[in-house]
Amino acid sequence: MPGLPSTLLALCLSLMPCLAWAAEAGQTILLECDYLPSICNQPDQPTPGMMMEIGSEAIRRAGYIPQTRIRPWNRAMREVIDSSNAIIIYFARTPEREPLFHWIAIINSTDFRFFTRDGAAPCHTLQQAIAAGRIGVRTGSSVLSWLAQQGVSQQQIEQSQLPDMAKMLKAGRIGSFLGSTATFRPSYQQQIGTMPVEGNVIYSSENWIASGPRFPPETAARIANALARMKDDGFIEQIMRKYGK
Repeated sequence: MPGLPSTLLALCLSLMPCLAWAAEAGQTILLECDYLPSICNQPDQPTPGMMMEIGSEAIRRAGYIPQTRIRPWNRAMREVIDSSNAIIIYFARTPEREPLFHWIAIINSTDFRFFTRDGAAPCHTLQQAIAAGRIGVRTGSSVLSWLAQQGVSQQQIEQSQLPDMAKMLKAGRIGSFLGSTATFRPSYQQQIGTMPVEGNVIYSSENWIASGPRFPPETAARIANALARMKDDGFIEQIMRKYGK
């Protein structure tokens, strides 16, 4: 820097890392999730959803600006894999996904069970669900990986979005639906007006926040640290209580 006094030059050089961090900290990070009632809500709904609130707060505490996006799982996964500034939340860690993502931190876990239509007998086991007919699954759900591991063929599975799955279950087009109480029960109630029948918990899965390979590791570490602080100071528990989880 020609013409600058040595003391001013030294000061400028000492501030450069801070200024670089300030510019980086002002960057926007996209937070992506599929539409899941009360978990990841649409932008025009009264509340963002439990996971969107948690993820947005983690991004803010890490020093960045959150911008939420609701995308079908398959599209969200493609976008996050190709992006250097996007992360995905409420995301299950399956063998197929393992090498494609950087797994930042665990948020919580979800119990999965079979649902049958109101008035029907419950399905407490996979064998009962297979005997009842085709198994419904939300499009792109991680339960597809679990079903494949249990030897269930694609011909035995029907995929669609939650509102369609509720209607198909009620109409008898599928014998059962495999999902979580937090997401399927409100969808069924909204579409049908009654509650579905719930079976026993079949298995549980951890919910992660994850990024693609191009996402900066130091940014991922800041978000992981922010989530740890949010657990310690009770913020995550507070948000879960807010949504009745």
